[in-house]
Amino acid sequence: MGVTYVKRVSIFFSIVALIAGMVGCSGGGGGVIKYGLTMAASPAGQGTATDLTNASPYAAGSGVGIKAVAAAGYRFARWTAPAGGFADSIAAQTTFTMPAQGVTVMASFEHIPMVAADYYHTVGLKADGTVVAVGQNSEGQCNVTGWTNIVQVTAGYEYTVGLRADGTVVAVGGDNYYGQCNVTGWTDIVQVSAGMWHTVGLRADGTVVALGDNYWGQCNVAHWTRITQVAAGYEYTVGLTPYDTVVAVGDNSYGQCNVAGWYLN
Repeated sequence: MGVTYVKRVSIFFSIVALIAGMVGCSGGGGGVIKYGLTMAASPAGQGTATDLTNASPYAAGSGVGIKAVAAAGYRFARWTAPAGGFADSIAAQTTFTMPAQGVTVMASFEHIPMVAADYYHTVGLKADGTVVAVGQNSEGQCNVTGWTNIVQVTAGYEYTVGLRADGTVVAVGGDNYYGQCNVTGWTDIVQVSAGMWHTVGLRADGTVVALGDNYWGQCNVAHWTRITQVAAGYEYTVGLTPYDTVVAVGDNSYGQCNVAGWYLN
C-alpha cells in the first residue's frame, strides 16, 4: 500500500507541474510575463484612443499599433505614457513599445485654432480653447477674454459668437437690437455662423435654428433638415445638404439665393 500511495502522489505532482508549465508559457515561450495596456484620451470625450493590435496583455518590448481620432472641433496633439516609447509621439497613428509594467497610454487633443473677421474686428480661437479679439470694440464685440472651452468662433456686424465644446453658444457685442446675441438657450449645436444682424446654428441632428433680423426671411430655417453646414450672409442664410445640394432663404436682390440648381459633387 505504501508503494502505491507514493506512486499516486508522484503522479499527482507531475500533473500539477505540467499544468503550471502550460500556464507559465505564452505563445510557446517559457514563463513569458505580460502586462496590461490601457488606452485613454484627454480631454475626455473629445477624441478616442484605440489599441489597433487588440491583444493586451503584452510582453515587454512588444510593438503595439495605436490610433487617435479627434472629435469635431478638436485635433490630435500628442501621445504620452509614464513608460515605454513611441515610434512618433505626434503622429495620430503610430507604434508603442510596451514596457515591463502595466501602463496607460494617453492621447491628448486640443482645439483647432481658427480666425474670424467682420467689418472692424478680428477674432482668434487658440488651441487651448480661449479666444482673443482686436479691433473696434464700440459694442463690446472684443470682450471675449473670459471665454473658455470654445471650439468655433464667428464674427457678425459688431458682435462675436462662440460655440462651446458642450454644444452651447455664447455671444457678445452689438446693441442686440434684433436679438442676434440671444443664443443662451441654444443646445446641441455643432456649428454657428454670424451674418449682418442674424445668427444661425446647426444642430447635431441636422436641423437649423436662427435668430435676429428677419426682415427678408433669413431666419426662416425651421423646416430645414439633414443640413451639414450653414453660412450666414448679409440678410440671407445658406445651407448645405448631405446630397451636396444647397438651399437658401432671405434677401435675393442680386440673385445670391439662386442656388436651387447647384450640385457640389
